[in-house]
Amino acid sequence: MYPREKFLKFGIQNLSDMELIALVIGSGNKSADFLKISSKVIRRIKKIISMDNEVTIDELASIQGVGQVTAMKIFAGIELGRRLYYSDRFSNKCVVHNSRKAYEYLNYLQDKKKEYVVALFLNSRFELIKKKVICVGSVNNVSVLPRDIIIPALEVNAANVILAHNHPSGDCTQSNDDVFVTKRIKDALELVGMKLLDHIIVGKDSWSVVKVVQ
Repeated sequence: MYPREKFLKFGIQNLSDMELIALVIGSGNKSADFLKISSKVIRRIKKIISMDNEVTIDELASIQGVGQVTAMKIFAGIELGRRLYYSDRFSNKCVVHNSRKAYEYLNYLQDKKKEYVVALFLNSRFELIKKKVICVGSVNNVSVLPRDIIIPALEVNAANVILAHNHPSGDCTQSNDDVFVTKRIKDALELVGMKLLDHIIVGKDSWSVVKVVQ
């Protein structure tokens, strides 16, 4: 089944990367059919990305069977997707680059009558992707487990995490449970390639960072 027919019958989400490129390329030329050309294009793009280089029109146009006009179409599709994705997701994102900024964002927790555990999931540029209430209760080794942080972090492809909770008493002094949970979550996140930047405690008009002894 050709990509166009597959698109119309099953929807664009069921097309492979190669089939998506094939839709842009069209019918190909006499020397190579469009699926073979698409395969070459995908391999070249993946190679360029793996080397942390930018995809260029000249690079795509140098592939046999592509040419400058088709390369421009592919490049335009890549650029349009990049602009729409980043303008929608990140243009108005809050940047949380230190614990003070996190406190400013989360100081509303000081007014909570119960203890809230909240996680901020950040990308590699420390832009806020998502804020999530992990649980309501107390911070201890029963109520907050590493998986409660790791699973939602993986779902949004986070690179960094900031954890926070409030002390309804208003005292932001860390407890032994705070230290235990912080170290446990920090170690677990590192195993899956993510970093716990800070675990802050929000008190009445005050805050502190949980100190973990290595």
